[in-house]
Amino acid sequence: MAHRDIFLVIGVTFYLFVYNLLLQFENTLHYATLMLLFSPLLICWMVYTVLKHGKYNGKKLDKDEFGYQDKSKADLKMF
Repeated sequence: MAHRDIFLVIGVTFYLFVYNLLLQFENTLHYATLMLLFSPLLICWMVYTVLKHGKYNGKKLDKDEFGYQDKSKADLKMF
């Protein structure tokens, strides 16, 4: 991801952290309500940016593989 995209993810995460912090105090509840109105837009913008510009560096699936559906638990060695 580009530097701008990382800044966006950190910024939205910090925004949601501040929102949760404002919910804890009674006298800042009106600020939290205002932040609640903008949070879906910010989350959608962040998800769109990550999906558009993000890169997957993991292993590619073969033609006959369908994710984890064709693997047994013993092959995955995770369970």
